[in-house]
Amino acid sequence: MCRKWNLKTIKKTIRVKITKFKILIGIFFIVISSLFLLLKYYNKPHKDIRNLKADYVLNAQYLLNEFQQDEDSATKKYTNNIVQVKGQIFEISTLNGNSVITLKKQDSESSIICHLLPEDNINVLKLKKGQNVAIKGICTGFLLDVIMVRCVIDK
Repeated sequence: MCRKWNLKTIKKTIRVKITKFKILIGIFFIVISSLFLLLKYYNKPHKDIRNLKADYVLNAQYLLNEFQQDEDSATKKYTNNIVQVKGQIFEISTLNGNSVITLKKQDSESSIICHLLPEDNINVLKLKKGQNVAIKGICTGFLLDVIMVRCVIDK
């Protein structure tokens, strides 16, 4: 059977094809926009900790006590915030070429582990075990110790 092609069926076929084309263009636009936003978010630069003001300025023992007394509220309060911690250096070590400073009192079980930025490796050479220091970084939470990343030695 042969289909009749009259003006009505031709117009209807064209409208259907134009509608499909518009839907396809819309989907393409959404995909491209999503990829653009994803790349923009993925390549977002980190905060410059050195030049930002700390959200909280605490001594090491106070921060440890807060996490030990009520871990949930301390996690909500400090996680992903810039925290400046003052305390005594218990240990200086390296991990993957970056300095790690542990702040702890001798009689305490827990500590604050501060992973420093590579730019501060040279400043760590001037520090000694037992010395008091102020370190600013982003608190990431509490396991058995408080973990801070992207830290800098604050002067």
